[in-house]
Amino acid sequence: MKLREAINRLVERMRPNKEESEMQLPAEFKKLIGMIEKTQEIELSCDEVYNLLDQYTEIVDRGENAHKLMPLVEHHIDICPDCREEFEALLRILQASPA
Repeated sequence: MKLREAINRLVERMRPNKEESEMQLPAEFKKLIGMIEKTQEIELSCDEVYNLLDQYTEIVDRGENAHKLMPLVEHHIDICPDCREEFEALLRILQASPA
């Protein structure tokens, strides 16, 4: 059973008087489900990503294959809005600086 199906069944039990078509999960709950579904066996913490962020950003800025070179950092940035925001800010700074 997929995680989303299990959570939908749980929500059905919590709200037995609601018709299935009326049931809507809150946006925060959907976001959490999405993050859990994307979880990998090996993950980096925000602190670990922060320590590697300058290297990762330079790789992206040079147009190198960040997915191949730093896949765990890329995955974390894909699922963590705070780290993605830091990455995007750093990338904007690098792209704005004269070469």
